[in-house]
Amino acid sequence: MEQRFNKKIPMRKLLTLLIANKIVLFIVALVAGMFLPLGTIYYENIQTYDSGLRFLNQWSLWDANSYIQIARDGYFGRYFAYFPLYPIVLKLASYLTLGNYALAGLLLNLGFSFAAAYLLFKICKEEFKDEKTGLWANVFLFFFPTAFFFTAIYTEGMFLFLGIAVMYFLRNKNWLAVAVAAFFAAMTREVGGMLILPIAYVALQDFKSNKLKKILAILSPILGVMAVLLIYYITSGDPLVFLKQHEGFGKTLSLPYVPIINAISGLNIYNAWNLACFLFTAILTWQVYKHLPKQYFLYCLAVLLPPLCSSNLEGYSRYLLVAFPIFMILGTIKNNLLRAGYLVIAVPLILLLCIRYVTGAEWVNPF
Repeated sequence: MEQRFNKKIPMRKLLTLLIANKIVLFIVALVAGMFLPLGTIYYENIQTYDSGLRFLNQWSLWDANSYIQIARDGYFGRYFAYFPLYPIVLKLASYLTLGNYALAGLLLNLGFSFAAAYLLFKICKEEFKDEKTGLWANVFLFFFPTAFFFTAIYTEGMFLFLGIAVMYFLRNKNWLAVAVAAFFAAMTREVGGMLILPIAYVALQDFKSNKLKKILAILSPILGVMAVLLIYYITSGDPLVFLKQHEGFGKTLSLPYVPIINAISGLNIYNAWNLACFLFTAILTWQVYKHLPKQYFLYCLAVLLPPLCSSNLEGYSRYLLVAFPIFMILGTIKNNLLRAGYLVIAVPLILLLCIRYVTGAEWVNPF
């Protein structure tokens, strides 16, 4: 009886952590909406979608508005830049909220956040044989300065959940579950197709047994990408239409060093912030390589390298959120002073950036 109670304590702490995180962000959004002026993007976005409540609208800005548009009206124009799974799930969820897409998205991302946090705790517990590492990995992740995107109607929460699921099932050699999670991850974001790297690495180490299941798991990210291309072909007649739309957002394919050089040459506060985030991930990805099984390193490459194959670092501080192995490494920190130092820096930043997001402030000057 006592042992069972002790097992529940870490889960209660995890649940408390997530609830506290969401409550703080919700309070920040409510107060900011009442006392701060709202930016132009807020009023532009409510012209295309208005949930009826300012609080919900505040979480539906920028790309979130685009996902809602796709879920409600289908693909057209610049919206082909966004992968389809999240809008599909959002559409289905909206039937449960009587057509309120903003409420549906907020509830969806709450669910994905809790599911991802649970899996992150589980995978840390199995890798490190230590429950505290899993708890602290979640602290470092959900209080990272851009982690409010797990609450906003973006794909971060969904992809994080699917990415951790792929690696968790991969660790436990559940090949069918790996295939399902990887297929859906590839339909969620462009980097999902790159999950073939960690999957193939593990599957090919011992290919003698469960060959068909392993082949399916290896191919699943490619099949997910093919499903996306099929949807684009059906809706636009061009399976590669999303590449053209990315160019309209100022994103062109380049070698990985190009956005770094461009950020340095055009240095401003926003570029400096993304450069700092790049250094943060580079250092921690090296630690992942040194201290975790190599499939975690390959996962980091899969989700962090494609954003660098662009002409700029725009959005990098958000893209890194799904690189959960770097937060597993942070979770191993035992020094309370270092833990406190991280939170002293991260908490004010997440509050500040959250305020800027929910009030529709411009991102080119984020501070």
